Parts: sequence; C-alpha cells; structure tokens
Amino acid sequence: MSPQVFQQQLQSIEQDHVGTDDFANQWGLAAIRAERAYAHLELQHGVGAEPGSGQTVGLIDTGIDTGHDAFAGKTVTEHFFPGATDETGDEFSHGTAVASVIAGRPSPAFTAEVNAARGVARGADIAMFAIRAGSGGDEYVPVSLAGADDADDRWAAWFAHVLNWSSGGRSLDFVNLSVGYKGIVEQYGEQELRDALDGTIAALAQAGDGAKTVFVWAAGNGHGKDCDAANFTGNPDLCVDGRVNARSVEILPGLPARIAELRGHLVAVVAVAPDADGDGGYEIASFSNRCGIAADWCVAAPGRAVRAAYFGPDPGDGSPGARGASSPSGTSLAAPMVTGGLLVLKHHFRGQLSNTALLSRLFATANKSGIYGDRGIYGQGLIDLGAATAPVGEPAIALGERVDGPGSALTGTRLAPGGAMGDGLSRAFAGHEIAAFDTLGAPFWFPLGDLAGDASQQSALARLRGLMAPREDGGAGPLRPRLAPLAAGDRLKLGVLRAPSGAEGGHLALAGSALALGTAAEGGLGLLAFSSEGVRGRHPASGAALSWRPGNGRLAFAGGWVGERETVLGGSAAGAFGRLSGASAFAGVEGKARIGAWQVGAGAEIGTVRAATRGGMIARVSPLTTSAFAVEAETALANGDGLRISLSQPLRVEAGRASIAVPVGRTHDGTVLHRHVTAGLAPSGRQIDVAARWRRTLADGAELGIGAGWTRRPGHDKAAAPELSILAGWRYAF
Repeated sequence: MSPQVFQQQLQSIEQDHVGTDDFANQWGLAAIRAERAYAHLELQHGVGAEPGSGQTVGLIDTGIDTGHDAFAGKTVTEHFFPGATDETGDEFSHGTAVASVIAGRPSPAFTAEVNAARGVARGADIAMFAIRAGSGGDEYVPVSLAGADDADDRWAAWFAHVLNWSSGGRSLDFVNLSVGYKGIVEQYGEQELRDALDGTIAALAQAGDGAKTVFVWAAGNGHGKDCDAANFTGNPDLCVDGRVNARSVEILPGLPARIAELRGHLVAVVAVAPDADGDGGYEIASFSNRCGIAADWCVAAPGRAVRAAYFGPDPGDGSPGARGASSPSGTSLAAPMVTGGLLVLKHHFRGQLSNTALLSRLFATANKSGIYGDRGIYGQGLIDLGAATAPVGEPAIALGERVDGPGSALTGTRLAPGGAMGDGLSRAFAGHEIAAFDTLGAPFWFPLGDLAGDASQQSALARLRGLMAPREDGGAGPLRPRLAPLAAGDRLKLGVLRAPSGAEGGHLALAGSALALGTAAEGGLGLLAFSSEGVRGRHPASGAALSWRPGNGRLAFAGGWVGERETVLGGSAAGAFGRLSGASAFAGVEGKARIGAWQVGAGAEIGTVRAATRGGMIARVSPLTTSAFAVEAETALANGDGLRISLSQPLRVEAGRASIAVPVGRTHDGTVLHRHVTAGLAPSGRQIDVAARWRRTLADGAELGIGAGWTRRPGHDKAAAPELSILAGWRYAF
C-alpha cells in the first residue's frame, strides 16, 4: 500500500469515527485523538476491530452495576473486599461511572435514549474489586501517617489479591484507582512514607516480577478546596487564604516521586477541561491537583463533564436504582481515560510491548506543545493516542536479534525481481507480513508483498528500438546478441554487445549494452568476452561465451557464463534484503534453414544460476534453473520490403527457491521474532510473445517500420490478461 493510499484510508476511518454518537457525546475522545488510534487499529486488525479486545481491565473502586446497559455483551466480574457490599443504587455508583469510561459498550438504543458514550477501550472486559469508600467532605484534611499505617495491611492485601487475580488465562495488565487518601505528596518524606506504608509499597513494587502491572491513579481533586493552615504544618504554602494550593498530586499517586522502586509502573493523572475559550486547548481543570514533584510520572487527560454511565438515585424522585448516563467531573474520570488508552496500545501492539514499555510510550508521545510544556501542571503532557499508535521516527527493519541493534529503513527496503522470476516473489510473499520498529522499539506491521516490486518487463521504448534496429547479416539465431557478424579469421573485434532489453534475448542479454571483445576462427569457433562495469545506467555484469558452428552449417552450439555483481537475473535487492549477486552458466543450440522464400531460425537455451546474498534477510537462494527459446522467420517482399514473424519465450526461472528470515515482531525483552518464509521463484505462468514486423527502405535511405505484438501471460503471470501492442517508427542514419 502506498503512503498516499494509507493516508486516504486513515483519514476516511477517522472521519467515520468522529461522526459517531460516541464522539458527539464524549468530548474527551477527540481531545486524546482516539479517532486516529482507532483508525490505526482498524488498518492493522480489520474494520470493526473493537479497541481493547482480548483484555481485562482491573478497577479498585466502590463497585459496579453489572446489569447496566453500558456493559452490554461484555464479561464483568466483581469481587467484594471485606466491608464492601453490592451497590443498590441508593447512592451514586462511582465505580460504575469510572468503569464505563474505560470499557463501556452501551447498545445503540440505550445510547440514543440517554446520550451515552462508549469507553476508550470498549472491547475490554472488566474485573471490579469493590471496596468501601469514605465520603469526600468539603474540607480538605490531609491524612495522618498514623492513620495510613493502620490501613496499610488492608491496602497491601488488596493489591496482592488484584495482582494474583486471573480468569480464563488472563491476568491484569492495568489497574485503575480513582480512590485514595487526601494529602499532597510534598507534605511527606521518603522515610516516613516507607515506615507508614511499607506493606503497600512492597505490594506495589512487584519485586521479581518481570511483567509488572501498571497502576493508573487519579491525581486528586484538592485544588481550591477549603483548608485549615494548621493541617499543613511545615508546608503553609499548600493552604493559602483558606484554599488548597494542590501544586502536586496526592499521596498514593505521588509515591513514585519519593519511592524509586515504584517508578515506571505507577502513573498519576490530572484532569483537563473542555475548551472554554475556543483557542483549541484543554486547560487544567480548576479542581484538579497539579503534577508538581511527580511530573515525571504524571500525565493529563479529560476529566471535566466526562460522559459516563449512571447508577444511583433517580434525579426526578430520588428512588434508588436509576440507570442512565451523566457527566461527572474529577480526576476519577481522567484516570480511566489513561487506563483505556493503555488497553488500546496493548491491543494495537499485539501484546508485544510490556506494560511498562507502553506507559513509557504514552509518556513519550504525549502532547508537550504549548501549555502542556508546563511540567509542573501537566507533567508529561496531554495523552495523544493518535501519536502513541503511530511510528515515532522512521521505522526500520531489524537485521539482527535485537530491536535496538542494526537495522535498515523500511522506505529503503525493496526486492525487485528480474523479468525471469515473473510473479514468483509476489505470490510467495502474499499473506505474509513484516515488522519494522520505530525509534522507541515498537513494532509496526506491513504486508511483505509491498516490499517486492513488479518484475521488470521490456518497455515500449525498448521494443521500438528492437523494431528499428538496423539489419544485420544473418549469422546468429534469434537469441544470440553479438557485436556484429564475426567472419572466420577475424582476430579481434571491439564494440558494444547488441542485445534486446532485459531477459528478451536469452542469458547474454543480462549484460545489456556491455563493452565486448570478440574473435572468430576457422572451423566455426567464436569467442566473446564482455563487461558492463562502469556503463552508466546498467547493473555491472561480466562474462564470456563460446560458440561453434561446425562447417558453418545450419546448427550452432553455444555456452557461456554471466556474472552479475549487483543483481540476479536482472533482479536487485536493497535495504533489509541486503545485496545480491549471481553467476549464470548456460548452454544453447541454434539452427537455421531456408524454407521456400523464408529464412527460418530457432534457438533454445537452458541455464543454471547460483546466487549469493550478503547483509540482509535473505538467508539462502537455491540454484535456479532457467530457460529461453525463440523461433523466427523472415522473408523479402517486393520493393525491398522485409517481413519478420517470431514466437518466443523470454528468459524464465523454471525452478528455484529462496529462504528469507522475516522479522515478525518482538518479545518484551527486545528480542526480534523471525519467521522463515520459503519463496518459490518460478513464476505461475509462461510468457509467450508473438510478433510481426514489416520494414521498408525509403528513397532517401531512411527506413520505416511497423510492428505488432501479442503477449500471452505477460510477466510469466498466469493470471495476467493478454497484451496487444502496435508500434511504428522511422529511422534515418547520417
């Protein structure tokens, strides 16, 4: 697929998503460029791929209404930690709202009824771990570490349970926590946090686990709340004029700022609001804590007026158990945007990037331009799923065993078969894909066939040149390029090898317009040496041919060798395919006879080719067997006109295979995964050319030529439609 076609398809899918009710109802999807991420996902996994499919997301929250229409058709499991009970809808279900932002999938009818929206990763299943959550209260009172110490064993047990959870072979890669303690992390030092939260820290650290679960935490909604300066002893600037200056995140989401072993798999999320002033920016929500000292482990996401599932008292009469949708605000709604985004990345990259690598990628690709460059507020920036699912830098194909090892740019990687191979490579590559890796080591997959060019065929210009080539004295058959007719006794003759373009003239045509030196001896022996080294526009090839026409009779025998320094049968490789060279040995027989008014010639060649590869994915090429034949008849007409009719098969690979070690992905530790593709190089069909040429010599010495040709299975492609060509030319020598 060309870059232009890819961009057109990408934009078309994006527009399809932007036009849905999901994006109309949920402004935050466009803010995080989910439409581009979904388009990337569908181009890779197929139209209709549900973001997050095949994964289960964990939440520690108040519980979930498992019968809510927001979760239609998905698996929702719920575990109740001690003290938690099944929600009855007499209070707003915080957990139901949060879960829907991650993975909600309401039915179209329900969406139309209440303006619901689907979650960021609507294809994911849900595992809810219900806890009893306290009320927020109007005044912001930081937790005492003594109180946190009392709850430490409980939190540690919760985390241990969640980390050990599995169902149907799935464990949890990402856990959303829109709950926590009040208290800005700046208020607490490392040692006192370790002393009070030793069990919690140990559980979250996941020591010895090579595949760490990522915890996504709401940063806190403390900014601007009522406060008493007496509760901020030692940090009076966190409570100014009775209002909280929440310049950093709260305790639990801010732990990485103090505890080194929690860095890389804990992230705090601050909330941004819809664009209120029309400048295209989503500014920090007034209530949201800022990233502050946790900036390296903090990002921003939509958190004000986020459309979410509602379960709670009926807004009209207060009766419990009402179901619908509402637009709550808080970093509790921003965190699930990030959790859903990580699920989308996991799906997009086929699980080949570790959870921590995905979080690192989300940080690296977040929008850091403009206001989002203020790390104290936005940390790593506003998440951008469109950028996170696109290559960073130019993708390269790994040439070794490591993603971070040597590689070759995807754009410079091509394998162009010569005409003799026809559609052999394209058929062998069909259905296979190749992985290229961006500068962050993420895999991106492309059809392998896109890297195989079309087999070269003789151009119309080359056919015209053949039509108008000057007449020569008949010594050689239809496959035999030569300097010029060599007569017995010619000791040395220097000139340019005349050969039809490409593979049309047998094996010697691989040398094209080479500089050649020939000699002929009594007894019908002829020797030809040639080289195209240094000839502009030609791949370098050298070789020699020996011919024998016993008694200058009707039969001639020939054999020779052609060495190609950069090609094999005219086919070339570049980039990750490495370099090719080939050596062809061939033998042929020719005959000529006069039948009535016609001079008839015929020739056939068979050959064997040994190819060498270096520096690329092509591991081995077996010896190739080749063939070519031609029959032609020419007669003189009245007025000096001439007519020639020919039937020929251009040079064709009859048998041979190549083995290619194709990168197809990676492991979490950066080891490249390969698949060996065996490519049969014999094409599916056999090209047969039938041609007729008429020429007339004009009075001024000029020559007029008209030719017609019909080609069956052009390019040796069984499925190719026949081609008909008509050419006319005028030639004048002076």
